[in-house]
Amino acid sequence: MDLASQLDALERALTRMGIRLREEELPDEAHVDGGLCKVEDELVLYVSPGAPPWSRARVLVDALRRLPHQDIWLPPEIRRLLQGDDFGDRPARLLRWREEDEH
Repeated sequence: MDLASQLDALERALTRMGIRLREEELPDEAHVDGGLCKVEDELVLYVSPGAPPWSRARVLVDALRRLPHQDIWLPPEIRRLLQGDDFGDRPARLLRWREEDEH
């Protein structure tokens, strides 16, 4: 599964759970590329539109980990990411571009 497919699967899972995804520039002093929050009675996942794909994926996975995702269908590769302990500081361990896997 390539990165675009993984991002799509993560986004679809979150929206099926009723999470509203919102791309919005976040203040530089926040030092994050996004996060899950509650706005009034709605859960909203903010993602910086300028975030690199691996960082966007990290935001989506972190949000999904915080939600009751056990009863929804997820591709096995996404399920493994959710069960992992931590991504550490190596984005290549999170999700890879298909081209990188071939080199």
